[in-house]
Amino acid sequence: MLYNPYTADTLPWLDQHLSEQPESAGVKIGRFSEEGEVGNADISFTVVFEEDVADQVKLGLHVDTAALLAQETTAAEHDRLLAVARWACERYDVVFGHVSYRRSGGVTELESRLRGRPSDPVSNAPQWRTRLRGYSWLMVVPSGIAELLGGKPALEGSGAFSEVSPLPNGSLLLQATPTVQQYDADAVRAVHRAVRDVLVQGEPRGPSPAPGQPPANLVVLDD
Repeated sequence: MLYNPYTADTLPWLDQHLSEQPESAGVKIGRFSEEGEVGNADISFTVVFEEDVADQVKLGLHVDTAALLAQETTAAEHDRLLAVARWACERYDVVFGHVSYRRSGGVTELESRLRGRPSDPVSNAPQWRTRLRGYSWLMVVPSGIAELLGGKPALEGSGAFSEVSPLPNGSLLLQATPTVQQYDADAVRAVHRAVRDVLVQGEPRGPSPAPGQPPANLVVLDD
C-alpha cells in the first residue's frame, strides 16, 4: 500500500503490520508533486527477496534511459549510476550485477533471449558460483567465476573492459566502455567473447515482433 508523505514516523506502524518478510520493497526519493506523489524521482530502487534463494536479495537501481543518454544530463547520470554501483559493491557482498532494461522478474538481457528454463532468473540464481546470468555494460562477476576466466589480468588483457575493479569480497566490477553511448555492437561482442564460457546456456530466440520493444543488440544472438 502507498503511504504519503514518507516519514520515519511510519516505520513503527509498518513493522507492526508486517507479519512476514515482504517479497519486495520499493523506494523513491525526490520532490512531491502537487498531488502528493513523488514525480521524477532523483533515486528509485527496489529490494526483492526470493524464497528459492533465501541467502540472497536483489537490489535494483532504476535509471531514466533518456536522462542517461541526453547530452545535457548524461555526465551527471553516469556519475550517479557508477557511484551507487560502487557504493553497493563496497558495502554488500555482491556476487552478481548487471545493467539491463527493466523487465518482469528481473531477468537479464541474456535470459530474456533464451527459451524455457534457462530464461528463469530464479532457476539461474543458485548457479551464481559457476554461471553468469548475463553480461552488460557494467557487471559484477563473483570471485570463483573470475578465477575461471583467468582473473583480473586476463580480463584486463581481453580488451573488452575499460575498467576492472577488485571488490572486498573477491568479486570483480567490470565496466566495458567509459560511457553507455560507447557500448555499441562491437563492444557487446567483445564482452560476450570474454565471458561466454561461463554464461547460462539455452536455446536463443529472436527479438519480439511487437512494436516498442527494447533493441536486441545488447546480447549476441548469432555467435
